[in-house]
Amino acid sequence: MLEQEMELEVDVEAQAADPGEAVNLLKLIKRLLLEKAYDGVRMLFNSPQEAERNSRHLPLIAMDLFHDVCAPNLTDDVNCEESELFDCADELLKLLAKYAPLQELMLELMERVGESSSISVFGAYLRALQVLIQRQGRSKPQAVEWCLHSVYSRLQELPLPEYLSEGYDEAQAKLIEQEEDVEDLLAHYITVGLFRTPIVKEILQQDVRPADQTFRNCGLNRRNIFACFFIQLLGRPLALLEMGSVKEGMTRTYVQQVVEGFTKDASQCLGDPFYLLNLVEQRARWQRKLDASKGVYEMSSRNVFLIEEKLPLHALAMYYHSLFVGNQLPPTAPKIYAPLFLFESIVYLAEVLLKQQEPPLQHCGLRLVEYLLTTLGDPVPYASLQLDVHKRFFEALCKIVGYSPQVSLRQLGIHVLRQYVLAFEDQGKYLIIKNLLETQQHDGLMGYLAGMYKDLVHEALLESSPMPKVYSGKMFQEMLLLCVCVLPQDVKSDLLLHSDRLCSALNIVRYFALKDKQDVTGFWQALPEIERRFLIPLAKALDFSMAHYKAYKERVENGQSASDDALMQRQLNMLAVNITNSGMAAKDGDNHLPDIGTKEKLEVLASSITGLESLRALYLRANECIEQSARQRRIKPPISQALEA
Repeated sequence: MLEQEMELEVDVEAQAADPGEAVNLLKLIKRLLLEKAYDGVRMLFNSPQEAERNSRHLPLIAMDLFHDVCAPNLTDDVNCEESELFDCADELLKLLAKYAPLQELMLELMERVGESSSISVFGAYLRALQVLIQRQGRSKPQAVEWCLHSVYSRLQELPLPEYLSEGYDEAQAKLIEQEEDVEDLLAHYITVGLFRTPIVKEILQQDVRPADQTFRNCGLNRRNIFACFFIQLLGRPLALLEMGSVKEGMTRTYVQQVVEGFTKDASQCLGDPFYLLNLVEQRARWQRKLDASKGVYEMSSRNVFLIEEKLPLHALAMYYHSLFVGNQLPPTAPKIYAPLFLFESIVYLAEVLLKQQEPPLQHCGLRLVEYLLTTLGDPVPYASLQLDVHKRFFEALCKIVGYSPQVSLRQLGIHVLRQYVLAFEDQGKYLIIKNLLETQQHDGLMGYLAGMYKDLVHEALLESSPMPKVYSGKMFQEMLLLCVCVLPQDVKSDLLLHSDRLCSALNIVRYFALKDKQDVTGFWQALPEIERRFLIPLAKALDFSMAHYKAYKERVENGQSASDDALMQRQLNMLAVNITNSGMAAKDGDNHLPDIGTKEKLEVLASSITGLESLRALYLRANECIEQSARQRRIKPPISQALEA
């Protein structure tokens, strides 16, 4: 109602104004600007005597002033060469926004905001747009949404250093705000912060849920639009600056101040910051039908929070990252939400961040999960694993742990992986480790998981009586036989390629042979099968691989470097790159050796033989431990004597 009265008042003033006097005012303003009498222009609308008389003519000439005076002078050239003219045009535009035809000027400003070439021009148009949005009020929310989209689009188009998308370390994070492009980006965000302040205050005062309205209105209204806008701003490109975290007691960075401001505004517009978590599960867990004619998912037209374009999931994940990791949860947030519900719901968002291409977003996903794990008072029930999100989360996490080029990401990832597994009940821990060992291909990660299971059994041996089922008996034996003590291709396995996994398996066999002489776990019952499936084939594979590498070394020493052995070619390709850092790995589909010299080939082969000898030594030690413990248990020693020959 108030907005309609304001528009009616402007229309009345336009009707009461004399067209002739309005034209004369337009000419006067142009003449004063040509004479550089900028104070004279200001006096026309600031002086109590002149303001009332001149302001009533503005509705008639506002668009002429915009096209003839404001737009031509709100440029970087004018700002550099004649800053007073730029400032005068800036002030005049903000004044015109109060009287100009609302929709017409709004369309013009949307276009200008999206095309602004600098922070000065961007700020000038944004100040005028602020006035128009306040005039628009709660009517025509679609128009307000278009305005905000033009602002958001401009921020996304700003140039940034490439390393932000490629990832950066802690030292670079401390200097990131000194980058010229980053300074410019933050200046734009700070300007948006000034733009939204009076609008948010007005929304919180006027857009209040009626007392008789039980359920939240999730449709297209001003409050929801601004909530989505603030959360959008927390996504790219601002999220790319969030990889570094400021420790407690240190000065807040500009990035943190900007993030805190938008997070606070989003929380105020939402009321309950946890409200969106139920909608997140709807979007991430259940696929809805797509209405191609409308470009939206089924039922999402009635709920703006279900539409990716209005509320990107990665941006929503950054909102909860700010709430929890950034300690921005408002004191008024409801306390009724169980930690398990928050954990299971936000894991969907963490998975979204881990699947992004940019390391800073992956880093934030890991930090978010790391925080949530600290809030769990009780172990997560294994029944939670029925949620498919856990499987998807581990797939994304293991990809980072195994293959990320960022050392800090891999280190944080392995820490989160361990804490995530340990957060579950014993049966949940068992199921997770078993599933990962059965599905993952990264050798180092598989060795780590096998060692983790051994540590869990070790703790149970020390503390539990009786032993939990998942660490003894049939389930223990299945873990060892099907997941840990496994040769991927029997005697033909590439031992060096799988050395981490094999070393871990041998250490586990040695450990239980020495520590579980009472057969509490059922290790000794499984040992004959471990011998048959793993230890005996491994002995043959060691002999086979050692003979091949020594023979190949002799041929290289004699100048006969050609070989048709695909296994050795693949191993040499890998080791040539890893050890000599030659960068000459074989191309896809090319089975030929890298073109390296005799000296480099001999170094590669010597390293390969050393690796095999280390594996053989570990194998022999495991067999010694088995035989020693077997004698103490007074049982028949194992039959594995394959290496004695």
